[in-house]
Amino acid sequence: MSDVLLTWVGDRDPEWSDPATRRRQSGPILTLLRARRFDSVRLLFTLSSPVSDFRLRATQLLRICQREFPGMEVRQHPVDLIDVTDYVEVYRVTHDACRRILEEAEQEGRRYYVYLQPGTGQMQTVWVLLVQSRLLPARMIATVRPDLRAPWQPAWKEVDLSLAELPQVISPDELTRTVGVLQAQNQNLTATVARLEAELAAWRAGGRSRPEGGAGTSLIPPGFSLPAYLQAQERLYFVRALEQAGGRAAAAARLLGLPPGTFRARAQTLGVRKRRARAPRLAGDIPGSPGAGRQSGEQELPVQEEAAGAGGRPASG
Repeated sequence: MSDVLLTWVGDRDPEWSDPATRRRQSGPILTLLRARRFDSVRLLFTLSSPVSDFRLRATQLLRICQREFPGMEVRQHPVDLIDVTDYVEVYRVTHDACRRILEEAEQEGRRYYVYLQPGTGQMQTVWVLLVQSRLLPARMIATVRPDLRAPWQPAWKEVDLSLAELPQVISPDELTRTVGVLQAQNQNLTATVARLEAELAAWRAGGRSRPEGGAGTSLIPPGFSLPAYLQAQERLYFVRALEQAGGRAAAAARLLGLPPGTFRARAQTLGVRKRRARAPRLAGDIPGSPGAGRQSGEQELPVQEEAAGAGGRPASG
């Protein structure tokens, strides 16, 4: 029987700098591997991220493992993930990646473990959902910080959430799963396209669609319209605020110093925020999660309503 570890590569892997001590520390994955033996490790990482180059981090981790654990198999599994904080998209791509790993020919006689620490809070939640629903036949593992454990306690522990009342998750068929992944990614790309369109409109309204005068010119170009330029700039700030606030209108209003009601009304006038028609949920959606039940063809910036004082986006681990 061989033990296989499934884990995301986080922004502290393979090592990170502790701001308190100003020393390099082992990241979560190396910390676990140095405390607990595995026969195989599968490294899931995002292909593109504004936070870090996770492909490079995965490669660095692979080389360290080859040097320190020569008998351990290490494989990389790149994942095309647009938004690491979108529960629906993270659920679908993680489920799909794990399904492919489980379908490998040599999987017989293997025990699977998932590591909860690395990644965003959404990634950790999805691990719990997949394991508890038995869509992924695995055990969960977490490490314990040295300052939070007794000297005789190990650096890691298994996490057991045997709750009889936990709701079941039904696995979608192959076609529904593929469509669901593309639908979630399309929703996240829609927000990016809206921002880029707003930036382009602001650029053109400033008379710089053809920058013959060069960057930084102080001349007012022919055909310049101050009202159009100011409206384009206003729309750009609304789009940026919504994107920064994760689509939450009240949080975006606070970023711009506007009352939520004023923000919503002006956003509709600017064409940033539109009223949506109800749509049936796709099989496999997580009820209550952002994006559940949206049609993939909708072409507006996703906006969520939020209660006053709601938190921001979790940082990746």
